Amino acid sequence: MIRRLVILHFLFLPYFVALEESSVYEYNANNFKIQIEEMDGNFIMFYAPWCRHCTEFHPIWSELAELVNTKDSKFAIAQVDCTIHFKLCNENDITGYPTLLYFHKNTFSPVEYKGTRDLPSLTLFLSEVFTMKSEGLDQEKESREVKKYSGMAYLNDQNIEKFVSRGQHFIMFYAPWCKASQIGKVNCMDNEMTCKTFDIKQYPYLMWIVNGRIMGVAEAETIDDLKGYVEKMLLTENHDPEKFLKKKKALPVARISEETFETFLEKELVFINYFAPWCAHCMQLSPLWLKLGERFQNETRVIIADVDCVQSKPICETEKISGLPTLILYKEKKIVNVEHGGRSLESLITLVTEHLQGTNTSSEQGTTNNEDITKTKDEL
Repeated sequence: MIRRLVILHFLFLPYFVALEESSVYEYNANNFKIQIEEMDGNFIMFYAPWCRHCTEFHPIWSELAELVNTKDSKFAIAQVDCTIHFKLCNENDITGYPTLLYFHKNTFSPVEYKGTRDLPSLTLFLSEVFTMKSEGLDQEKESREVKKYSGMAYLNDQNIEKFVSRGQHFIMFYAPWCKASQIGKVNCMDNEMTCKTFDIKQYPYLMWIVNGRIMGVAEAETIDDLKGYVEKMLLTENHDPEKFLKKKKALPVARISEETFETFLEKELVFINYFAPWCAHCMQLSPLWLKLGERFQNETRVIIADVDCVQSKPICETEKISGLPTLILYKEKKIVNVEHGGRSLESLITLVTEHLQGTNTSSEQGTTNNEDITKTKDEL
């Protein structure tokens, strides 16, 4: 009998090891409620180590965790072992394994995921639930409230993401010791995480953000320069391809929607960044993408653009986007290169230039097949 138990122990041992060695967060009765209350969203797998389906699915779950569970992410991919925390699983009505539940912040009525258990489907599901409004949310803490004085908002690590996600904003990143820094503004001494995210390396740094996207950086030294820049940005209509080309100096990165996607692709060379607001790596890529757009501002044959896979989900489904960010270079409507982050600004400039000059017929680092996009994985 003892020998049989030992054999069974070693049979199950690989399942326990496989589920522990990953970037997936482990939730239990002590931290479950805290995580639901503090994180903007929690996608949780309830499992049992003896469940073969759980074990087979876990590598995909770990890949999703690598995408989402980054240092500054407000979303979490987690798991609960129901053989250990059976009371917690009973409270959530878990009757089979694996069960995947998404919890909005401070909401204990989850959304159950019943779709295909593959990375593309899970990624698009996250994009969907990100747009859903959570009910019964408590009032936000004082630190998350945006204080406004005379039309100027004071932003910090806690409130900036929500504040800039909608509308147009002109933000100054500054340091108290810099007299020239003295509109929304962010103190980089007190909010180091935000300034690192936006790649702020000098003060003052003036950034124009529309609906969570960096649209431009102002180089202004006088009040007249600032007024002129704001007026130019307010008047620019970036949703129309023709108007965008005419006013390309104002906005280096084009905003593409379902209505304008096909029109934009008619241009000679279009480089598109497919992203989602919940993706921390996408936010980290944003400053580099803006610099790439600025590099080709005066090149009328090139458009640097992006597509929000939450707001324009049909485009991302048609293009088979699964990992974020995904960077696709189109030449005369055909995909000539696919990237998933990790490249330097210089290498991206070289890539665009080579295709523009017709010297690059294939890419060693990128893929050129639509079917290959489904294999994407965030590598930033």
